Amino acid sequence: MNRFPGKLLMLVLSIAVALCCTTVAHAQEDTGPPEQIDKSSTRVVLADVSGVPGSSVEVPIYFTPGAGVEVARLKIEITYISANLKYSKLDKGIDLGDLELHVDVKDGKTEKGVDTQTLTIIASYPKSPNKGIPEGLLGYLTMKINDTGKTANISLRTTAEANEVRTNKLISKIRSINGKVEVEAA
Repeated sequence: MNRFPGKLLMLVLSIAVALCCTTVAHAQEDTGPPEQIDKSSTRVVLADVSGVPGSSVEVPIYFTPGAGVEVARLKIEITYISANLKYSKLDKGIDLGDLELHVDVKDGKTEKGVDTQTLTIIASYPKSPNKGIPEGLLGYLTMKINDTGKTANISLRTTAEANEVRTNKLISKIRSINGKVEVEAA
């Protein structure tokens, strides 16, 4: 009888170790090591942020041109369910010189009648640029969570397209990473 508690303890410990290893492996699979990032792809990344009902959140937008690519014009479209979240403003990042950011806001509805907003952001220089849009923080989206907002994870579905500096051709290797606004309990 003394061997049964020992075997039970070993079984429980084995399961616990297996669960821990599975969780660690899954986390590594989701994020991937930095060396696996395709540096030839131009990237637009929206950060994940959180806030409580009635607050404003700032969503950073990061831009990285692909290796050897200079981007003259960048178009970003962000679509999200807007029942709990509304666009307020867009502020330009630092050290971007005379780069201009313009935003167009369109309200819409899904097939099921749920309110949405689509933001179209255009980043470009006022004159034909000799250089591309620099890597780094492109800007901050300020968004207001409704006072009566319910706990939710709101996906900021993002698409992007970019044009090269000298040729104005569309860049074929571009990747956009969705952001998320988590509405927490007040």
